[in-house]
Amino acid sequence: MDNNLLESLLDLEEDFYKEGFNLGTADGAEAGYTEGSVFAVEKGFEKFIELGRLYGKALVWAQRLADMKQHINETSPNLESTVELQGDESSLMPSVCGEMAHFPHSSRLARNLDTLLELVDPASLPMQNTEEAVSDVDERLKGALTKAKLVQRASGEREDVSDIYPDSKGGQASGDGTGSIEDISSLNIRH
Repeated sequence: MDNNLLESLLDLEEDFYKEGFNLGTADGAEAGYTEGSVFAVEKGFEKFIELGRLYGKALVWAQRLADMKQHINETSPNLESTVELQGDESSLMPSVCGEMAHFPHSSRLARNLDTLLELVDPASLPMQNTEEAVSDVDERLKGALTKAKLVQRASGEREDVSDIYPDSKGGQASGDGTGSIEDISSLNIRH
């Protein structure tokens, strides 16, 4: 009888281990699914915010390009412009774009802008939660960032300071503002 009592005590530890392992596995699966869902929503939101920001920039650039085309046609109506825009972006007519500097005349700039508008068009973005849709959004975001940089450089604009220096105040980098590697004035001094 004493032998039976000791065997049940030895099995008690194993039983508690199995029970704890099963409860931990069930709780971990539930918590992992919840945390994974929240993480997926956060990352998806960040990607679509960036796509929306690029879409807004592209619309402003398209309007500036249309204003430049209109300006060329008004100043010299016989000169044919090689600037072509896809769609009907020229009907937006925001007054702010008229006050901005005109783009330099370039067909490459127009092509890059057209490609950028195609990449970030909200109507064509996939909204499914599949591997193909996620990889498509990732590829389009990567391509759109590249095209946006090309348009910025061709138009003579600076890159976004908030992208380079996320902790800067008011989106302005301290220093000469070029964002070059030689600009060390924006580095914080450690004490």
